[in-house]
Amino acid sequence: MAGSPDLIVEILSKSTAKTDKMIKFNRYQRAGVKEYWIVDPSHEIIDVYLLENGFYKHGGAYANDEAVKVNIFDDLSIDLKNIFRDEL
Repeated sequence: MAGSPDLIVEILSKSTAKTDKMIKFNRYQRAGVKEYWIVDPSHEIIDVYLLENGFYKHGGAYANDEAVKVNIFDDLSIDLKNIFRDEL
């Protein structure tokens, strides 16, 4: 069965930022993707967009040592300390 994914996470780069923030944003919204994250690694920020009544609503911006709730799952969040850290 074909369909759109429930969650898409885009990692911005200088060369793709405009495409990710405008063109893909609108495509994913039209396709019915429930949750769209735009990750900006240079500023260490994640913007979360949630689909409501066919349109994306900004669900929040997260940074540093915050945790981001994955809205398509009841009990899942991602601790950004594990994402935006200098050492692996």
